[in-house]
Amino acid sequence: MRGVPHLAAQLGAASVQGAADAPPVPLDSAIVFAPVGELGPMALEALDRGGILSLAGIHLTDVPPLNYQRHLFYEREIRSVTANTRREAREFLRFAAEHRIRVSANGYRLSEAQRALTDLADDRVRGAAVLVPDRFSP
Repeated sequence: MRGVPHLAAQLGAASVQGAADAPPVPLDSAIVFAPVGELGPMALEALDRGGILSLAGIHLTDVPPLNYQRHLFYEREIRSVTANTRREAREFLRFAAEHRIRVSANGYRLSEAQRALTDLADDRVRGAAVLVPDRFSP
């Protein structure tokens, strides 16, 4: 995924490295959006004492066995997602605006889903690929 680190830096990330690379300093918190359970233990190891890992994927592959000393010791926590209310969505959007959180998305008509998947596989998508029902597409 050649373009992802560059995009993350452009969007304001303080540091950028691969998913399996250790961050330059221990993290207070981390969010894993990818639905890849193998990233859980790696993210836990990157946390500082009392750090919190949020697994934000709606679907997640199995998380490998954890080693208490390496992954959970020093009061590290794991949190998972829940369904959000409209009020929570409004609060998040307000927070995102206040903190100038920027995203990068590429829209595809629903009828172009196969092209979206191919573009993702070939690293031609900057940010997220979003499928839009044809009747709502320009």
